[in-house]
Amino acid sequence: MATDELERIGRELGAARGGLDDRLGIEFLEVSAARVVARMPVEGNTQAYGTLHGGASCVLAESIGSCGAAVHAGPGRQALGIEINATHHRAVRSGHVTGVATRTHAGETLATYDVVITDDRNRRVCTARVTSMLRDRPEPDLAAVTAFLAAHGADELAHPGGTLLAHLGRVHALLAEWRARPALRLAGLCHAFYGTDGFPAALGDVHDRRELAAVIGEEAERLVHLYAGCDRGFSYPRLAVDGAPFRDRFTGAESDPPPEVRRDLAELTAANELDLAQVNTDFRTTHGPALLGLFTSWRTLLSDPAWRTVQTTLT
Repeated sequence: MATDELERIGRELGAARGGLDDRLGIEFLEVSAARVVARMPVEGNTQAYGTLHGGASCVLAESIGSCGAAVHAGPGRQALGIEINATHHRAVRSGHVTGVATRTHAGETLATYDVVITDDRNRRVCTARVTSMLRDRPEPDLAAVTAFLAAHGADELAHPGGTLLAHLGRVHALLAEWRARPALRLAGLCHAFYGTDGFPAALGDVHDRRELAAVIGEEAERLVHLYAGCDRGFSYPRLAVDGAPFRDRFTGAESDPPPEVRRDLAELTAANELDLAQVNTDFRTTHGPALLGLFTSWRTLLSDPAWRTVQTTLT
């Protein structure tokens, strides 16, 4: 498996390369929610008798089983190994061993993978079963993120309903009320960091995206950048139409975002505009009818809680 592809998957899942996998020389060959394949050298991973250490086989098994569980869990969630059992069948002195993890159960909270490890002659070396607990990835310290935004002037910029910082906090709270995943809530808290098509004042440099990513994570930062770059007049009217182009106002480039990205953009937009409608009567009177029409066209993209808020706020 190409290194850049593995790193892409890791970024999407909030994982990082390094640590024990690298020290043992584990090389991932195939990664999906249903099946993960990786190999590991015997040399450097032996016990006192010169054969492959059973603990190294367990590390390989847990690495690939947990990897599959993390892919199944998806962005914004994480997999934590809670149980592993292994049977060692034969000794190996040289070459590589290859582990194949196959999903046997995967739900909302638990995922189990059966792992078979074989030598270069395809003889079974170890059989293992790995179970991981799946849960939402914890958010960064919200007080620290809020302080970061204030340090960039968000508490000094006037905005309907008070300051920009107050608005950002209310958008985060609304997304939390709608049970949005952590990355989307953080994107709501920071959605104006690069400015937007409707609020051009920027807190940070869109050409140095590492600064914000270091504070809220790469997934949330990508959502902030997407929202900031949205050419609303071009992209919003057909956002709910599969295959309709999305235009980046920073570059002029057009793309076809997948359905899950379109849903994120719709949810983030709704939270932003509905907060303004809730705190500013003039805004609601002037823009409410057009927003109701837009959000009605997005009904298939919006979550049920978001749609209920649309109805209570704009009708």
